[in-house]
Amino acid sequence: MNESIVHKTYQERVYLTAAGYGRVREILGACRWLYNRSVEERRNIYRVCGKSMSKFSQMKHLTRLRAESQWWRDLSVQIARGVLVRLDRSFQDFFRRVKSGDKPGYPRFQGPGRYQCIELAEVTPEMVKDGRIRVKGMPGLRIRPNRELPDSRQLKGLRFVMRGRHLWADLVYVEDVTPLPYSDQVVGIDMGVNQRMTLSDGEVVERRVVRKRERVLQRAISRCEKGSSGRRKAVSAFAREKRRNVLRNRNACHAITTDLVRRYEVIVVEDLKVKNMTAAGGSYKRGLNREVLAQTWGVIRQQLAYKAEWAGRKLVEVNPAYTSRQCAECGDVNAKAKVYRVFECSSCGYVADRDLNAARNIMARGVFASVA
Repeated sequence: MNESIVHKTYQERVYLTAAGYGRVREILGACRWLYNRSVEERRNIYRVCGKSMSKFSQMKHLTRLRAESQWWRDLSVQIARGVLVRLDRSFQDFFRRVKSGDKPGYPRFQGPGRYQCIELAEVTPEMVKDGRIRVKGMPGLRIRPNRELPDSRQLKGLRFVMRGRHLWADLVYVEDVTPLPYSDQVVGIDMGVNQRMTLSDGEVVERRVVRKRERVLQRAISRCEKGSSGRRKAVSAFAREKRRNVLRNRNACHAITTDLVRRYEVIVVEDLKVKNMTAAGGSYKRGLNREVLAQTWGVIRQQLAYKAEWAGRKLVEVNPAYTSRQCAECGDVNAKAKVYRVFECSSCGYVADRDLNAARNIMARGVFASVA
């Protein structure tokens, strides 16, 4: 089988001392200052000369800054360059959105507490070795991987992110992935609200969204006086609980999508515009928007896309129109009929669960699109 080269990111918790956290916060503050200064520099150049500024021009200014400041010389140049690379990426996305007619979203200045990422422009294999990460100017960083990391020579990217009270390292490696053996199985997936998804073969994947502790912590915040230390602690506790739930859900999505890619050769999903559906004035009501977002359809779709590519599988997106109102048996469409939990065809009398009927229609459309 032919192997494909992919980039995989390993997220590892970083362990360091209290003084080390202080040093990391100091570096984050300096990177935020450099980012804001570079945004202002680009803005002023365009206002005066009507020309955009490249990251290479700003790196020349960075060279002068390092010559004048011992503090910046003691810090790895790749950290400072990473700030400019990140800013240049933001401007590229801005121009892309302008060209496509989307909402531009001009890169904005980063306020205190918003800049939480230290990104390196270039990395070397010696930076990650024997459970330690060594970067000039950074404090002593230790990691405890719960799985074996690839060869350090395959390291292609490194960034540090403050998530809550802890520092995490995102290690990007280049790996060879072998496609999975051929499977003749095809599946259609109907994304739901009561259930996470329903497969065309009748399998139902459920998700129970538990918000009890989040509601308790929200009430604790409302009882605190604004500006008090108790409120800050309550907000921090609520943020930690939200992050835990995000991680639990992401891990559950990984388990689901990995199982689907292993079993099925062709996976058919609806081309849902979740952003439009859940926006103010969208097609879903306000109370239902929260439930749709809680099912994280976008996360599942994203994971299926890159995992299917790695495994040599095929992911097909089909038009979602009338999938719940079309009979999977005879193909008759009743656009005005109200479909509740059970679908009943007025033409042939076919009766099935609403989501199962929709999943079968999605699979049929995907098979037709694959053949066409």
